Amino acid sequence: MSKIPISVCIIAKDEESRIDRCLSSLAPYGFEIVVVDTGSTDMTKVIASKYTDCIYDFAWTNDFSAARNYSLRMASNNWIFMIDCDEWIESIDLEELDYFRKNLSNAVGTVKRQNITNTPEDPVMYTDRTERFFSRKMYHYTGMIHEQLTPKHAFEFESFLLKTVIGHDGYCMSDRERYEKVQRNLKMLFSQLEKEPDNPYVYFQIGRTYYNINDYPKACFFYERVFEFDLNPQLNYINVMAVEYAYSLIETRQKEKALALRDKYDVFATTADFVYVMGLIYLENGLYEDALDEFLKAAAFDTSRLPGANSFLPNYKIGCILKQAGENEMAVKYFRLCGNYAPALKELDALGEPI
Repeated sequence: MSKIPISVCIIAKDEESRIDRCLSSLAPYGFEIVVVDTGSTDMTKVIASKYTDCIYDFAWTNDFSAARNYSLRMASNNWIFMIDCDEWIESIDLEELDYFRKNLSNAVGTVKRQNITNTPEDPVMYTDRTERFFSRKMYHYTGMIHEQLTPKHAFEFESFLLKTVIGHDGYCMSDRERYEKVQRNLKMLFSQLEKEPDNPYVYFQIGRTYYNINDYPKACFFYERVFEFDLNPQLNYINVMAVEYAYSLIETRQKEKALALRDKYDVFATTADFVYVMGLIYLENGLYEDALDEFLKAAAFDTSRLPGANSFLPNYKIGCILKQAGENEMAVKYFRLCGNYAPALKELDALGEPI
C-alpha cells in the first residue's frame, strides 16, 4: 500500500473490456482503489477483485454525481484521485501529489488527458485538462451527467496543473455506439435542464453534445444561452466553449457574427486554439493581414488542445495566404513547416517543390 493516503475512486458498469487496463496502470503505486459498480452483468467486478477488495454496489439512479459521491464516502482517505474505466495512467508524480495534499488543501489538481476519439479505424487525438485530485472534505460532485467538481463551502475554486498524465479512449467508438451515447446524454441533460433552468453549465454541455455530432445550428443556440449569464470568463469550460462557438459560427456561415468575438479577444486569447480560430474568422471575412497576425501568434504557443492548432494548421494557412498573394518563395517556407500534413504536401507539389 502506498505511504501516501490517497484513494482512487472509480464508478463502473459492464466495463470488462477496459477496467483491467485502468486498474493495472494504477497497481504499481499502491493507492487504495475504490470501485463502485452500478449494475454490471459481465465480469467487471471479478476483474476488479484482482486489484482491490474495496468493491461496492450502488443502485443506479440516473445520476452520475450520486454514484461518484457514494464512491467518495466509501474511501478510507480524504484525498481522492478520480478516474474512469476508459482511462489509464500514463505517468504520475507521487512526490508532487504528496506535496499538493499537504500544502494546497483547498485547491484541486488538474491533470493532462490525452484523448483518442473518432472511430477505431480512424482515430483522432487531442489533449485537454480535467480536474481529478481533491479533498473530499472540500469538494463533491453535482450534476446528473458531465458532473462538475463543486466546492462544498463558499470559497474561491483554485486549480493547478499537475505533472500527472492520463489516457482516454471512451469516445473512440462506432457510429452506432456514438449515436446511442449521444441520445442517452441528451435525454439526461434535458432532464437536468428542466430541474435547473438557470444552470449555464447544463446549457454548455447540451451545446457541446450537438457540437460533437456536427449539429452546429443547435450548438450555437445553446452556447449563446450560456453567454447570457454573468460568468467568470476564466472558467475552463467557458474557454472551451468560446472556441467551439467560434467554429460553430464559421460552419453555419455566420462570419460577421463570428467577427464580434474580437470584442472578447483579450479574455480568450490565452490559448492557441482560440487565436487560431480567430485567424479563421478573419480569413472568412477577407481580413488577410489580421488573419496572418493570428496564425503567427497561434504557431508561437507551446501547446494546443486541437492537434496542430499551434503548428501545422496555422502554418498551412499562412502558406495559403502567401501563395494567394504571389509570395511563392515565402509560401514554400511555411508549407515546409507543416511536416507531413497532407494538404501542405499537395501545395508543395503544385508549386513544383520536392517533397
